[in-house]
Formats: sequence, C-alpha cells, structure tokens
Amino acid sequence: SLLPASQGAQGSYFYWAQTSVNTNSVSTCYSFAESVLRYESFANIRRSPGEVTGSKGATYAAVICVGTTPRATAIVAAVSNNNSEAARVRDLLTSKIKGTVGY
Repeated sequence: SLLPASQGAQGSYFYWAQTSVNTNSVSTCYSFAESVLRYESFANIRRSPGEVTGSKGATYAAVICVGTTPRATAIVAAVSNNNSEAARVRDLLTSKIKGTVGY
C-alpha cells in the first residue's frame, strides 16, 4: 500500500545470535533467560514451553533454547525500529545468558 506524502516508511531491524550456556538442560537454559530478562528490567516477560520473551523500550526480544551437546544453546533475537538499540539488546542478552551459572 502507498503511504500519504506526510508519512514516511518506517523499518524494523532484526538481529539474532546464538551462544552456548552453562547447562546441558533446556529447561535450565530457559530459567537463565528469564532471570536475565528480569534482572535487566524487561517488561511483559512471558515464558512458554518454547521461548522466553520481553520488551525493553521499543525493543522486543525472544530467547529460544535448543538441546545441543555438550551444552544447551540459546538463540537470542531482538527487533526494534532503532537499529543500534536492537543490536545492543541482542548483545546484552547474549552476553548475560552466556555468563549465567547454575543456582
């Protein structure tokens, strides 16, 4: 569809990364992800059997955990209308989840 001349097109930026986590348990990986989102003050945090999601500012993030050997893998995705913010959130979550240790 066409936009009126007074409105500009607005893009979204999508970034993702993967990292191994300090567990071989997918369930524990999701617990790590949820803990990181809470610690980093994300809003609207939701945990389902297949992902943990939340938002911070205008950025939406999702973490999916996959059972890999020898350790589980977290796939972190972030989408925003702000390019640098999407990349920053992706990097923050990836780093924090990678560094989380069992409790």
